[in-house]
Amino acid sequence: MKAIIPCALKEDNLFPFSETQPTALMPVMGKPVVEHLIQSLRSIGVEEIHIVANHKEEMIREEYGSDPDVKVVHQDNLDGTGSAVQAVDRIKEEFFVVFGDVVVSERDLRNLKNKFENKESKVSMLATGEERPDKFGVLSITNDDVDSIMEKPEEPDNTLVNTGIYIFEPEVFDVLENLEGDQKLLVDAVSQFAEKDQATFELVEDYWIDIGDLGTLKRADRIKREFKITDTEISDSAKVHESAEITGNAVIKDEAHIKPNTVLQGDVFIGKGTDIEPNTRIKNSTICRGSIIDAQSIKQSNIFPDNIIDPGVCVEDSILGEDSEVRSGTAIRESFIGARSFIDMNNSIRDMKFVPDARTDLSEISK
Repeated sequence: MKAIIPCALKEDNLFPFSETQPTALMPVMGKPVVEHLIQSLRSIGVEEIHIVANHKEEMIREEYGSDPDVKVVHQDNLDGTGSAVQAVDRIKEEFFVVFGDVVVSERDLRNLKNKFENKESKVSMLATGEERPDKFGVLSITNDDVDSIMEKPEEPDNTLVNTGIYIFEPEVFDVLENLEGDQKLLVDAVSQFAEKDQATFELVEDYWIDIGDLGTLKRADRIKREFKITDTEISDSAKVHESAEITGNAVIKDEAHIKPNTVLQGDVFIGKGTDIEPNTRIKNSTICRGSIIDAQSIKQSNIFPDNIIDPGVCVEDSILGEDSEVRSGTAIRESFIGARSFIDMNNSIRDMKFVPDARTDLSEISK
């Protein structure tokens, strides 16, 4: 089996992080979103993966260009989700389509694969209940068959929505080729199969998160940690001082160093080569690889790779972009700090978005 992962579009609602990397490469629990997908797909038997790219394509090629089982394909025509599939040479067997801006569990992908293999249909899709179904395609169903899909209805008659995760038979290429209109939408091809009683669905059992804004990026990191970190796992090459305290579950990766009197609470991910300096408290957070954290506290936050956080810093409910530096005495709350930023001493930052390469002066207040 093969898979297509469309990753071509820039998501402006993920500013400032979308300025420096594609959504697919944004870290969730210490790994790029697309890496979680690739690992899950491989675990369930997918042997060849096509990543369809455009925005920041060179970064995706640098990350996956040397992987013989991952092919990076350029999408020139950005006129719809169907065009992303058409950017790949015709696949002659059944294949997944999973967009590179979603977080989904391996179990849910496996369940979808099992549904497709056990039903005679041209497409099977994952579906889930949503509080705001008017933001998605709403399914009309009979048993486990999809009768129709209504895109973003003003008054939906149920809450069951299409996640945009599919398994197709190769015939979908013919349907896409014959679609009319300015946009080639994958859901239009699915609707044609549904009209012929050739579409089925499987319910999400664990989680599905469409990362379309900064709030869902934070949520994706939290949900991934809650589901994946069920016990404490410490790499053999990591060092954890005997006075460090782990009061929840933590994953501590290779060559990380947890120094004296550090406290890790809740679900915590510590990336490769990260130094957690003495007396730092980290709660329900991700610290990505290569960072030096000497903070007073990090809570409910996602710290991207290669950051330096000085003593006496508090970071809460925030995301800190890669290669940034935060100086002593600063408090950052409910904010999103772009890559390569420098935050000087004694700043107070709340509910802010900082562009990449931002610079602050001593003792600034931003809110």
